[in-house]
Formats: sequence, C-alpha cells, structure tokens
Amino acid sequence: MLSEGWRRPYFARIVRFGVTGLMATGIHVVVAVTLIIRLGVFPYLANPIAFLIATGFSYATNTLWSFSSRMNRRTLLRYACVATLGCLATMAVAAAAEIARLDYRVGVLLVIVLVTPTTFALHSLWTYRSAC
Repeated sequence: MLSEGWRRPYFARIVRFGVTGLMATGIHVVVAVTLIIRLGVFPYLANPIAFLIATGFSYATNTLWSFSSRMNRRTLLRYACVATLGCLATMAVAAAAEIARLDYRVGVLLVIVLVTPTTFALHSLWTYRSAC
C-alpha cells in the first residue's frame, strides 16, 4: 500500500500531466484550424505543424510543472521518444478500432484510456526518472 506522503505528490503530478495534455490539445486545435482556415494550409501539412508546436509546449510544461524537472538534452530526447511511441500507439489503437468497425468515438476513448496512462508511466519511469 502506498504511504500518504507518496500518494499526494504522485496524484498532483497526474493532475498536472492531464491539465497539460488538455492545454496541448487546445493548442493543437487552434494552430491547425488557424493554419487551415486563415492561411489556407492543407490539413496534411497543418496538423504536423500543430503537433510539433503542441508537443514543444507539452515538453516544456510537463518538464517544468508536471515533473518539476529541468529541461535538458536527455529529457528532450526521451520525451521525443515517448511522444513518438504515443503517436504510433494512437495510430495502432485507432486502426484496430476501425478494423473492428467500432464508432470513431470509441476509438478516441480507447486512445485516451490506453495511451495516456502509458505515456504518463513511461515519462515517470524513464523520461524523468531522477525527478520522480
């Protein structure tokens, strides 16, 4: 059983990670929509640009706030690896849901339920190992 002293900071880290994810999602949407609607950029170009901007925000915010760590080359490279893995896992889960002929909303829910906790665990255990 986890001691109270350990659970409280861990729970706060989870909440901060979730808030950061929601903000990064908002940034992605605003950047993508702005590029597509205001600047006429094709969606297949706008979304990767929005992804990179949102991921940069997410790295900085998670490093400094969620995990109370320092931004450096090691955490950046590890964060990029986990983000790439998360992207690939998201594509795989969404594809599996589509193959199973599930409603796209079920696919989105599966991504949230499966990929988000996995990326949090990877960041906790690997990306920011010394800070946890």
